[in-house]
Amino acid sequence: MPNQPTHFELFKQLWHSGNLEEKPEKVQHFMTFHPLFHETLRMQGTALAVLDINTMKYPLILGDVQKVCGWSTEHFYEVGVQGYVELYPEEDQAGLIHISREIGNYSAQISPENMNQLRVIYDYRMKGNDGKIRRICQESMALSVDETGKITYFVAFVSEITNVKRDGKQHLFLSGGKQSKLFEIDSKTNECTPLESLSQRELEIAQLMGQGYLSKEISDKLFIANNTVNTHRQNMLRKTNFYDANELINFLRVYRII
Repeated sequence: MPNQPTHFELFKQLWHSGNLEEKPEKVQHFMTFHPLFHETLRMQGTALAVLDINTMKYPLILGDVQKVCGWSTEHFYEVGVQGYVELYPEEDQAGLIHISREIGNYSAQISPENMNQLRVIYDYRMKGNDGKIRRICQESMALSVDETGKITYFVAFVSEITNVKRDGKQHLFLSGGKQSKLFEIDSKTNECTPLESLSQRELEIAQLMGQGYLSKEISDKLFIANNTVNTHRQNMLRKTNFYDANELINFLRVYRII
């Protein structure tokens, strides 16, 4: 029986990663923003990395990588994307395959000239050099594409959300196309399920909930019945499979849905 490809080999296949060399002039362009980006990201406790799809290396890493990921910047320069992904638990590596497929399917529907509108947000766990398991949220955007529309460089912002999101589920949010899409990945069953989109009214109510308004106050502001507000709240929990309003609002904020 032939050996099964590793998660990272599948990941590279899905991204059409080849053996092309880095383009020094592009990397130099990224480096132009180094001082400002680096200091701003460190103050925010976040990090940024530029990913070269062809080489699966990072030509640029900025910010507080040690705080977010538990590893030094120098480590990721050395090990590249493969070394980064191998720090995921097995089930989260499997989830990354679903995520990569859905990104490919979604981005294929976006024209090359509009690819800069693509936004990808997903989460995963990572084991730090200190032994701590962190949950990371990654927000990625296409930095450049070739003439066929294939993404050649991605920029990824990462932040730690360990205290915001429970284990057991990964999520993927895609926007920039004709319609945004949200997926839930069960870490135990490895099933990837599309979630029903929230309506504009539900998003409006969620935004007010995030600002601290109670149901009665929201009903007064929107000129709708209190029972209607509560029905919308229950529908949002049902659609997203969350247990309570605080968990829902934290998720919607982290994923920039509200």
